[in-house]
Amino acid sequence: MCRHLAYLGPPLRLGDLIDAPHGLMAQGHHPREMIVANENPDGWGIAWWDGISPEPNRYRAIAEIWSDTEFAHCDAVGTAVLGAVRKASPGTTLRSVNNAPFIADTPRGSLAFSLNGYAFRDPQVEAHLRGCLSPETRLDGDTDSEVLFTLLRQHVDRGEPLSDALAAVHRTLAPSTEEYVNMLAVTADQIVATTWHHTLYVRRTAVGTTVASEPLDGDHEWRRVPDQHLVVVDRDSLTTVPLEGLR
Repeated sequence: MCRHLAYLGPPLRLGDLIDAPHGLMAQGHHPREMIVANENPDGWGIAWWDGISPEPNRYRAIAEIWSDTEFAHCDAVGTAVLGAVRKASPGTTLRSVNNAPFIADTPRGSLAFSLNGYAFRDPQVEAHLRGCLSPETRLDGDTDSEVLFTLLRQHVDRGEPLSDALAAVHRTLAPSTEEYVNMLAVTADQIVATTWHHTLYVRRTAVGTTVASEPLDGDHEWRRVPDQHLVVVDRDSLTTVPLEGLR
């Protein structure tokens, strides 16, 4: 299980997302609404588009976010951001390639992805998901996150809108009522997220939209996303629809 967040809007200092009163660092060390653990010590990562280059920057480390002294980009700004702290799923290794954000180039531009949850509780589900990968697929790590990301890329590469593609991955996964699976995908111009028994909040203001596992501060503008929903954030709109019924 993990905590993750995304931002879309005018240039925002990365440190404002990391060092907020309950920002990414606090959610890594002292999450308030995490179900199966009380911290995320197994590394972290962040990707950000600077509004100039079409390609995102990315930083990933296996150090705990609260003790990482190598990150030197708090003053960098992003117009689209995805950050995540990691609690490693059972059976996975502590390597930076296993950390979100996962990034790839697609026909729709660069895409970043994070998973908050665990998709491989049932070996049959893992076998099913891996069986849906293209035969030529080569994975860098050993996580369920990368498998789901690769499935998402396959849908996007076929020309599907990102929201349809993420909904399709959710249907392929078909999580049970006892599983916790939130997915988060970000491009330079869009955020798409799912909720499935994990918390997710959104704050939309005149200066941008932030989506996060937990509110970053005490601002009354934060709204909890209903469970089992899909959220689509564009620069000029926010849509939330039930996952049930999406085909």
